[in-house]
Parts: sequence; C-alpha cells; structure tokens
Amino acid sequence: MHAGNLGWIELVAFYGIAIGIGVWQWVKMDRMLKRTRAEQAARAADEARPETEPER
Repeated sequence: MHAGNLGWIELVAFYGIAIGIGVWQWVKMDRMLKRTRAEQAARAADEARPETEPER
C-alpha cells in the first residue's frame, strides 16, 4: 500500500472515532436533559396540586 494512503486511513480512523464519541456524548446529554426536565415538570405539577384532607 502506498505510504500516502496510510495517512488518510489514520486521519479517517482518528477523526471518525473522535466524532463518534462526540455524537455519543451529545445524545447522552440530550437524553439526560429530557429526563431531568420531565422529572422537574412532574414535581412542579405534584406541588401545584392541592392536597386533600382525609375524610373523617
């Protein structure tokens, strides 16, 4: 194989891995933010609901 081709293979492999890790982290953070926002909305809805006293 020509030596110039090895440089391109190394660049594609290195940047492919780097971009893959970046996308994975972005997706992970997006999921975590959605979960956190849903938990906060559920907590806010629960706190806004008036508590009823038990009947005697």
